[in-house]
Amino acid sequence: MSKLQIGEGEILLSEDVPVTMPELPPAMRVYTAQQFKAIGDKTRDRILSIIKHEPMTAKQIGERLNVASGTVGHHLQVLEAAGLAQVVARRLVRGIVAKYYTRTARLFRFDFPVEISPRIEDSLRFLINAQEELTDSLVADAQNLVPADLSEAEQHARCMTGFPHARLSRKRALEFGKRLDNLIDDFATALPDPDGEVYAFSTAFFLAPPYLQSSSVPISPVEEKRDTIPTSDDTSVKG
Repeated sequence: MSKLQIGEGEILLSEDVPVTMPELPPAMRVYTAQQFKAIGDKTRDRILSIIKHEPMTAKQIGERLNVASGTVGHHLQVLEAAGLAQVVARRLVRGIVAKYYTRTARLFRFDFPVEISPRIEDSLRFLINAQEELTDSLVADAQNLVPADLSEAEQHARCMTGFPHARLSRKRALEFGKRLDNLIDDFATALPDPDGEVYAFSTAFFLAPPYLQSSSVPISPVEEKRDTIPTSDDTSVKG
Protein backbone atom coordinates (compact mmCIF):
# COMPACT_ATOMS: atom_id res chain seq x y z
CA MET A 1 0.00 0.00 0.00
CA SER A 2 1.49 3.37 -1.01
CA LYS A 3 -0.95 5.58 0.90
CA LEU A 4 -2.39 5.21 4.37
CA GLN A 5 -5.58 6.88 5.59
CA ILE A 6 -5.21 7.54 9.31
CA GLY A 7 -7.94 10.04 9.92
CA GLU A 8 -10.67 12.08 8.31
CA GLY A 9 -9.12 13.71 5.24
CA GLU A 10 -5.54 12.96 6.31
CA ILE A 11 -3.43 10.71 4.09
CA LEU A 12 0.09 9.52 4.84
CA LEU A 13 2.50 8.60 2.08
CA SER A 14 4.56 5.48 2.53
CA GLU A 15 8.33 5.66 2.14
CA ASP A 16 8.29 4.44 -1.46
CA VAL A 17 6.09 7.31 -2.71
CA PRO A 18 7.95 10.46 -3.85
CA VAL A 19 6.80 13.86 -2.66
CA THR A 20 6.17 16.08 -5.67
CA MET A 21 6.44 19.85 -5.76
CA PRO A 22 2.98 21.40 -6.16
CA GLU A 23 2.43 24.32 -8.51
CA LEU A 24 2.46 27.35 -6.22
CA PRO A 25 0.49 30.54 -6.89
CA PRO A 26 2.66 33.08 -8.77
CA ALA A 27 2.43 35.77 -6.08
CA MET A 28 0.94 36.56 -2.69
CA ARG A 29 0.51 39.85 -0.85
CA VAL A 30 2.34 40.09 2.48
CA TYR A 31 0.79 42.85 4.55
CA THR A 32 0.16 41.93 8.19
CA ALA A 33 2.39 42.65 11.18
CA GLN A 34 2.46 38.90 11.93
CA GLN A 35 3.76 38.14 8.44
CA PHE A 36 6.47 40.79 8.57
CA LYS A 37 7.57 39.59 12.00
CA ALA A 38 7.74 36.01 10.71
CA ILE A 39 9.64 36.83 7.56
CA GLY A 40 12.00 39.24 9.33
CA ASP A 41 14.00 36.45 10.98
CA LYS A 42 17.13 35.48 9.04
CA THR A 43 16.72 31.73 9.54
CA ARG A 44 13.06 31.82 8.53
CA ASP A 45 13.97 33.87 5.46
CA ARG A 46 16.45 31.16 4.43
CA ILE A 47 13.89 28.44 5.08
CA LEU A 48 11.43 30.19 2.76
CA SER A 49 14.09 30.34 0.06
CA ILE A 50 14.72 26.60 0.36
CA ILE A 51 11.10 25.43 0.35
CA LYS A 52 10.27 27.58 -2.64
CA HIS A 53 11.94 24.98 -4.85
CA GLU A 54 11.21 21.62 -3.20
CA PRO A 55 9.09 20.19 -0.38
CA MET A 56 11.22 19.49 2.67
CA THR A 57 10.88 18.33 6.26
CA ALA A 58 12.27 20.08 9.32
CA LYS A 59 15.00 17.44 9.51
CA GLN A 60 16.02 17.94 5.87
CA ILE A 61 16.06 21.72 6.22
CA GLY A 62 18.05 21.46 9.44
CA GLU A 63 20.69 19.35 7.70
CA ARG A 64 20.88 21.87 4.86
CA LEU A 65 21.29 24.84 7.21
CA ASN A 66 23.17 23.03 9.98
CA VAL A 67 20.39 23.91 12.44
CA ALA A 68 18.67 21.57 14.90
CA SER A 69 15.49 20.06 13.44
CA GLY A 70 13.53 21.10 16.54
CA THR A 71 14.53 24.73 15.95
CA VAL A 72 13.56 24.46 12.29
CA GLY A 73 10.23 22.91 13.32
CA HIS A 74 9.48 25.94 15.49
CA HIS A 75 10.33 28.33 12.63
CA LEU A 76 8.08 26.35 10.27
CA GLN A 77 5.19 26.62 12.73
CA VAL A 78 5.67 30.40 12.86
CA LEU A 79 5.73 30.63 9.07
CA GLU A 80 2.68 28.38 8.75
CA ALA A 81 0.73 30.43 11.27
CA ALA A 82 1.57 33.57 9.26
CA GLY A 83 0.33 31.96 6.05
CA LEU A 84 3.80 31.91 4.47
CA ALA A 85 4.44 28.15 4.61
CA GLN A 86 2.18 25.14 4.20
CA VAL A 87 2.22 21.38 4.66
CA VAL A 88 1.88 19.70 1.26
CA ALA A 89 2.47 16.06 2.25
CA ARG A 90 2.87 13.76 5.22
CA ARG A 91 4.95 10.62 5.19
CA LEU A 92 5.23 7.78 7.67
CA VAL A 93 8.95 7.32 8.40
CA ARG A 94 9.87 4.62 10.94
CA GLY A 95 6.56 5.11 12.70
CA ILE A 96 6.91 8.91 12.82
CA VAL A 97 4.84 11.31 10.70
CA ALA A 98 7.16 13.64 8.76
CA LYS A 99 5.61 16.84 7.38
CA TYR A 100 6.78 18.26 4.05
CA TYR A 101 6.59 22.01 3.69
CA THR A 102 6.62 24.49 0.83
CA ARG A 103 6.02 28.21 0.85
CA THR A 104 2.58 29.46 -0.15
CA ALA A 105 3.61 31.43 -3.26
CA ARG A 106 6.58 31.79 -5.58
CA LEU A 107 6.76 35.54 -4.94
CA PHE A 108 5.84 37.54 -1.84
CA ARG A 109 4.84 41.15 -2.56
CA PHE A 110 5.51 43.36 0.45
CA ASP A 111 2.77 45.86 1.28
CA PHE A 112 3.82 47.46 4.54
CA PRO A 113 0.94 48.38 6.88
CA VAL A 114 0.76 51.85 8.41
CA GLU A 115 2.13 50.66 11.75
CA ILE A 116 5.17 49.06 10.08
CA SER A 117 6.97 51.54 7.87
CA PRO A 118 9.94 50.18 5.91
CA ARG A 119 13.14 50.97 7.79
CA ILE A 120 16.62 51.48 6.37
CA GLU A 121 17.69 48.12 7.77
CA ASP A 122 14.70 46.43 6.08
CA SER A 123 15.89 47.64 2.69
CA LEU A 124 19.50 46.76 3.38
CA ARG A 125 18.59 43.28 4.64
CA PHE A 126 17.93 42.05 1.12
CA LEU A 127 21.36 43.19 -0.06
CA ILE A 128 23.09 41.79 3.02
CA ASN A 129 21.43 38.41 2.44
CA ALA A 130 22.41 38.58 -1.23
CA GLN A 131 26.00 39.37 -0.27
CA GLU A 132 26.13 36.35 2.04
CA GLU A 133 24.67 34.02 -0.60
CA LEU A 134 27.03 35.38 -3.26
CA THR A 135 30.00 34.88 -0.94
CA ASP A 136 28.98 31.27 -0.27
CA SER A 137 28.55 30.68 -4.01
CA LEU A 138 31.96 32.16 -4.89
CA VAL A 139 33.63 30.13 -2.15
CA ALA A 140 32.03 26.98 -3.53
CA ASP A 141 33.31 27.84 -7.02
CA ALA A 142 36.79 28.47 -5.63
CA GLN A 143 36.72 25.02 -4.04
CA ASN A 144 36.45 23.50 -7.52
CA LEU A 145 32.81 22.53 -7.13
CA VAL A 146 31.98 23.97 -10.56
CA PRO A 147 31.48 21.31 -13.26
CA ALA A 148 34.54 21.20 -15.53
CA ASP A 149 32.50 20.76 -18.73
CA LEU A 150 30.76 24.16 -18.56
CA SER A 151 31.17 26.44 -21.56
CA GLU A 152 32.50 29.98 -21.13
CA ALA A 153 28.98 31.38 -21.50
CA GLU A 154 27.64 28.95 -18.89
CA GLN A 155 30.43 29.87 -16.47
CA HIS A 156 29.67 33.57 -17.00
CA ALA A 157 25.97 32.97 -16.34
CA ARG A 158 26.78 31.45 -12.94
CA CYS A 159 27.70 34.88 -11.58
CA MET A 160 27.07 38.19 -13.33
CA THR A 161 27.52 41.40 -11.34
CA GLY A 162 27.52 45.10 -12.13
CA PHE A 163 27.10 48.48 -10.48
CA PRO A 164 26.53 51.10 -13.21
CA HIS A 165 25.22 54.64 -12.86
CA ALA A 166 23.22 56.75 -15.32
CA ARG A 167 21.83 60.28 -15.30
CA LEU A 168 18.11 59.95 -16.08
CA SER A 169 15.01 62.10 -16.11
CA ARG A 170 12.40 61.12 -13.55
CA LYS A 171 10.24 59.80 -16.37
CA ARG A 172 12.98 57.53 -17.70
CA ALA A 173 13.85 56.40 -14.16
CA LEU A 174 10.22 55.35 -13.68
CA GLU A 175 10.34 53.48 -17.00
CA PHE A 176 13.50 51.61 -15.98
CA GLY A 177 11.96 50.84 -12.60
CA LYS A 178 8.85 49.37 -14.23
CA ARG A 179 10.95 47.24 -16.58
CA LEU A 180 12.98 46.01 -13.64
CA ASP A 181 9.81 45.18 -11.69
CA ASN A 182 8.55 43.14 -14.64
CA LEU A 183 11.86 41.30 -14.90
CA ILE A 184 11.81 40.52 -11.17
CA ASP A 185 8.26 39.19 -11.49
CA ASP A 186 9.19 37.02 -14.46
CA PHE A 187 12.21 35.61 -12.63
CA ALA A 188 10.61 35.08 -9.22
CA THR A 189 7.42 33.50 -10.57
CA ALA A 190 9.11 31.25 -13.15
CA LEU A 191 7.92 27.66 -12.97
CA PRO A 192 10.63 25.51 -11.35
CA ASP A 193 12.55 23.09 -13.55
CA PRO A 194 12.89 19.75 -11.71
CA ASP A 195 16.22 19.15 -13.48
CA GLY A 196 17.49 22.72 -13.15
CA GLU A 197 19.63 24.60 -10.64
CA VAL A 198 18.61 27.40 -8.28
CA TYR A 199 19.76 30.89 -9.32
CA ALA A 200 19.57 34.08 -7.25
CA PHE A 201 18.69 37.56 -8.51
CA SER A 202 19.46 40.63 -6.38
CA THR A 203 18.39 44.14 -7.36
CA ALA A 204 18.73 47.65 -5.98
CA PHE A 205 17.55 50.49 -8.20
CA PHE A 206 17.86 53.73 -6.25
CA LEU A 207 18.57 57.43 -6.40
CA ALA A 208 22.33 57.83 -6.00
CA PRO A 209 23.68 59.75 -2.97
CA PRO A 210 24.11 63.55 -3.03
CA TYR A 211 27.84 63.47 -3.82
CA LEU A 212 27.04 61.95 -7.22
CA GLN A 213 24.38 64.53 -8.08
CA SER A 214 24.89 67.82 -9.93
CA SER A 215 26.00 70.88 -8.02
CA SER A 216 23.38 73.62 -7.88
CA VAL A 217 26.09 76.19 -8.67
CA PRO A 218 27.45 76.06 -12.26
CA ILE A 219 31.24 75.74 -12.54
CA SER A 220 32.94 78.13 -14.96
CA PRO A 221 35.39 76.72 -17.54
CA VAL A 222 38.24 78.50 -15.73
CA GLU A 223 37.35 76.96 -12.36
CA GLU A 224 36.85 73.56 -13.97
CA LYS A 225 40.29 73.70 -15.57
CA ARG A 226 41.89 74.90 -12.33
CA ASP A 227 40.24 72.17 -10.25
CA THR A 228 41.11 69.35 -12.67
CA ILE A 229 44.08 67.24 -11.58
CA PRO A 230 45.48 65.05 -14.38
CA THR A 231 45.80 61.37 -13.48
CA SER A 232 47.20 58.34 -15.19
CA ASP A 233 43.72 56.85 -15.73
CA ASP A 234 41.89 59.81 -17.24
CA THR A 235 40.75 57.65 -20.16
CA SER A 236 39.20 54.92 -17.98
CA VAL A 237 35.43 54.50 -17.90
CA LYS A 238 33.58 53.85 -14.65
CA GLY A 239 29.95 52.98 -14.32
